[in-house]
Amino acid sequence: MQRVLIITPSWLGDIIMMQSLLKTIRAKNPSCIIDVYAPSYAMPILHRMDEINGFLINPFAHGQFDLLKRFKEGLRLKQGHYDTCFVLPNSLKSALPAFFAGIPDRRGFKGESRYLLLNHLRTNKQDYPRMVDRYVALAYSQKEVSCSKDLPAFPYPKLKILPPEEKLLQRLRISLDRPLLALGCGANYGPAKLWPVEYFAYVSTWWIEKGGAVLGLGTLKDAPTIEKVRNSIADPAKLAYFYDIAGKTDIEEALDLTGACKAAVCNDSGLMHTAAAAGVAQVDIFGSTSTVYTPPLSEKACCVESDEPCHPCFKRTCRFGTYACLKKITPDLVIRKLEALL
Repeated sequence: MQRVLIITPSWLGDIIMMQSLLKTIRAKNPSCIIDVYAPSYAMPILHRMDEINGFLINPFAHGQFDLLKRFKEGLRLKQGHYDTCFVLPNSLKSALPAFFAGIPDRRGFKGESRYLLLNHLRTNKQDYPRMVDRYVALAYSQKEVSCSKDLPAFPYPKLKILPPEEKLLQRLRISLDRPLLALGCGANYGPAKLWPVEYFAYVSTWWIEKGGAVLGLGTLKDAPTIEKVRNSIADPAKLAYFYDIAGKTDIEEALDLTGACKAAVCNDSGLMHTAAAAGVAQVDIFGSTSTVYTPPLSEKACCVESDEPCHPCFKRTCRFGTYACLKKITPDLVIRKLEALL
C-alpha cells in the first residue's frame, strides 16, 4: 500500500487549493494512505478534507531554519515509512525533513535551489501559471504532464461544511432569517490587496436594503477593518443587520458560518478560497495580484481585476501611493457582478 506525505504550504488559501492535489492522488490510487505535515492552525480545515488519513503538526514558525530540529523531524517522519513526499512550499528548508527521512520519492518545484533535496524536481514553473496546476502536476510524471495544457481535468477543493450550531449563533447574536453576505475585508499580504472600507460599507448597505444581513468575518487582525466598515454605514437602523464577528470565532466556526452565507464579497485572501471551497457565490477583488496565479477555484466565483497599466505588481504596498488598482473597482460594478451571479 502506497504511503504518501504532503508537506503543506503555510497560507490558508494555498492549503485549501492543495486539496485538488489530494483528490487527484486519491483518484489515481484509491487505497493509498495520505498524511499531511502542516502548521497547527490549519488542522481544523484539514480535518474537513475527506482525502486525508493522518495529521502531523509542522512545528516550525514562519522563517525558522533550525537545522538540528529539522533533522530530528526527519527522523520522526521516517517512522511513517512513506513512499512519496510532495513538498509544496518553495523554500529549501521545507524540503529538509523529507530528505532526512530518506523518503524515496521526493517531489516539488525548484523554488530555492533544492537539487540535492528533491529527486523529482520540476524547474518549469512558468509552464504552470496557476498555483493549483503546479500542485496537481506533481501527481504525475514529467513525461505524463509537462505543462498546464497536459493536465487532465481535476476536481476543485470542496470542504465538508456543517450547519452552524445554535449555541454559536446565540453567542454571536446572529440570525439566519435573512440571507447573509460574507465580507472578506482583510488580507494578511498587505494593503495592496485591501479594497477600501467605504466600498465594502456601500455594498453592505445595498445588501441590507435588499432584505439581507452582513457577516463581517476575519481574525483579530481584521477586526479594526471590519469595525471601520460597520462605522461607515450611515443609517444606524441598518447596523442591526451587520454582524461584526472578526476575531470572535475559531477557524471551523468561521468555515461553517461562511457556508451558511448566500454570497460573499472578498479581497484576494484566504477567506476568498474558503468561500469558494464552501460553494458560496462570490465576487472577488484583485488589486495588486492577478487572477492568473491564485483565482478562486469555483464555478460560482466572479473576479474583478484592475486594468491599471502597473497591474499586477504583486507588491504589498502601492509604490505610487495611490492604490488606483483598488479604488477604480467601484462598488456599483461589484454589485452588478453579484446580481448577475445570483
